[in-house]
Amino acid sequence: MNAWRFPIIKRAWVLPKMSADSFKRDLNDNRPIVLCCGDSITHGHIGYDWVGSLRDKDSSKIYVNAGVNGDLAWNLNQRLENALQCNPDYITILIGTNDAMGSQKIQFIQESYVTNKELPQLPSIDWYEKELELMIQYIQSHSNAKIAISTLPWVGEHDSHSIMDVVRNHNVIIKNIAEKYNLTLIDLFDHLSHIIGNNSSSAPYVTTQWRTIRIIRAVILHYVFGWNWEKIGKKYGLKTMCDHIHLNENGGIILENLIEEFLD
Repeated sequence: MNAWRFPIIKRAWVLPKMSADSFKRDLNDNRPIVLCCGDSITHGHIGYDWVGSLRDKDSSKIYVNAGVNGDLAWNLNQRLENALQCNPDYITILIGTNDAMGSQKIQFIQESYVTNKELPQLPSIDWYEKELELMIQYIQSHSNAKIAISTLPWVGEHDSHSIMDVVRNHNVIIKNIAEKYNLTLIDLFDHLSHIIGNNSSSAPYVTTQWRTIRIIRAVILHYVFGWNWEKIGKKYGLKTMCDHIHLNENGGIILENLIEEFLD
């Protein structure tokens, strides 16, 4: 499906306010710059917009949104040079959810990532580890910014689902990279765990086409009917997400507060 044929869905894919692609610094503005790197969870048009919320309540800093829907670590690496041109003082990184979902041996998901994100290979955890380390090396050699990297959030809220082992394995990589390169670690996964607990009553994450349909449904309910993301998530019995992948207000505010602590 071509999202650009449907105006409501298109809204969820357009560049966020003050994105890395649109940002032009006022030379008379000396506020610290916070560059927020990631995928749709950072982009903030599907699910809670934590970057926009920080921007609205904290005028002492400039928040630049470098989140792009559907991105894997490799995609983020392709645009790092451009993103760093804003000369950030702080950088936050939350990337890997698409790597995790794409690394499962499910043909149509892997092929859709390769096609839609123009990947040079099928996603895998080994490739993710390589790209994440290259990312940190590049940033540290081209910037003096303070860097915080976040663990991935849950995918769905069934702790026993096979995707959760994949997420945990990716988070081990993130924690090792944070320690190796002396980064601030934001353990989003652990903080969400305290809220989610054993939420076996929620609808499970699925690897069929319903995965995409749930995202589109959330977009329509939010942008057409005005539902907030928490209300949408409750349709599936979710506590911290709206569609099993993107954060609702409960999950997003947790991440926002953790980022705020890093910046302060």
